[in-house]
Amino acid sequence: MIIRRILGLIILLTALVIFGGSIYAAYTVGDALADLGAGIRDNLALASQSLATARNTLTLSRDTFSDVNGGLGTAVAATANASLTVADSRPLIDNVGVVVTQEVPEAVEGIQNALPNMIEVAGVIDGTLRTLSSIGIDRTINLPFGGSIPLQFDLGIDYAPAVPFDDTLRGFRASLDGLPESMRGLETDLQTTSANLDALATDLQAASDNLAVINNRVGEVLPLIDQYLALADQLSATIERVDADIDQQLEMLRLGAIVVLVFLALSQLAPLYLGWELLTGRRDPARRVPIAKQARVLTGDTPTAVIATLPAPATTELPAPQTTELPEEEWTPIAPPEDRGTL
Repeated sequence: MIIRRILGLIILLTALVIFGGSIYAAYTVGDALADLGAGIRDNLALASQSLATARNTLTLSRDTFSDVNGGLGTAVAATANASLTVADSRPLIDNVGVVVTQEVPEAVEGIQNALPNMIEVAGVIDGTLRTLSSIGIDRTINLPFGGSIPLQFDLGIDYAPAVPFDDTLRGFRASLDGLPESMRGLETDLQTTSANLDALATDLQAASDNLAVINNRVGEVLPLIDQYLALADQLSATIERVDADIDQQLEMLRLGAIVVLVFLALSQLAPLYLGWELLTGRRDPARRVPIAKQARVLTGDTPTAVIATLPAPATTELPAPQTTELPEEEWTPIAPPEDRGTL
C-alpha cells in the first residue's frame, strides 16, 4: 500500500511538472521565438553588411588586378623592346669601337704627321699674304696750277690676323698630342660596354619573360574574383530571401511548438489521474466478498427449477458455503427466459 502511494505521488508530481512546464513553455514560446527571430535578423543584417563589404573589396581587388595586368603587359612589351634594342645596339657599339679606337687614331696620327709641312706652308702663305696686303699706293699728287689728285691703289688684300696661320696650326698640332693613345685606350671600355649590353639584353629578356609569367597568373586571378563576386551576389540574395521569410517561418514554428506543447500537456492527464488514484488508494486490490449463488435443479421431464439461495456471510470468517454439484452441461447461471418471472 505504501509503495503504491509513493509511486502514485511520484507519477502525480512528474505529470504535474510536465503539465505545468508544457503550459508555461506554450505561453512563453512566442516571446522566445520573437527574441530568436530578432537575433537571427541582426545576424542576417550583419552578414549582409559583411558580404557588401567583401563584395566592394573584391570589386576593388578586381579593378586593381586589372590595372596591374595592363601595366604588366606594357612592362612586358617595353622590356622585350628594350632587350631587342640593346641587342641591336651591340653591333653599333662594336663598329663605333673600331672607328674610335682604330680608324680615328690612325687618321689623327696622319694629320699629326702632315702638320709640320702644313705649318711650314702656312708660314709661307702667312708671309706672302702679309706682303700682298702691304702692297698699295695711297698718296695725293699736287698739280702745278693748283689742286691735287688723290691716288690710291692696292691689291684688295687685307690680311692682318691676330695670330699667324702657322702659329694656329702649331696650336692645333699640340692639341692632338696624346689623342690617338687616349682613343685607343677606349677599346677596352667599349668592349666592356658591348659585353654589358649583351648581358643587359639577356637580363631584359629574362625580366620580360618573368613579367609575362606574372602577368598570366594575375590574369588567372581575374576569373576567380568574378566567381567570388557571383557567389557573394548569390549569398546576398539568399540572405534577403531568408530575411523576408523569417517572420512567417517563425510564426509557423511558434504555432507548431504550441500545438506540440499543448498535446504534451494533455497527454499528462492520464498520468495525473493514475497518480491520484494510486495516492488516494483507489487503485488498491478489491476484497473478496462472498456472494449468493443460485442453482437450478432440473428434475424429471418437467422443466421446473429449484432455486437454492445461500445465506449471506457474516462479518466473521466462516467456512465456505455448501454447494450442490450438478452436471456441467445441465447447469446455467440464470434461468431460461420463461422462468425469469418466477425468480
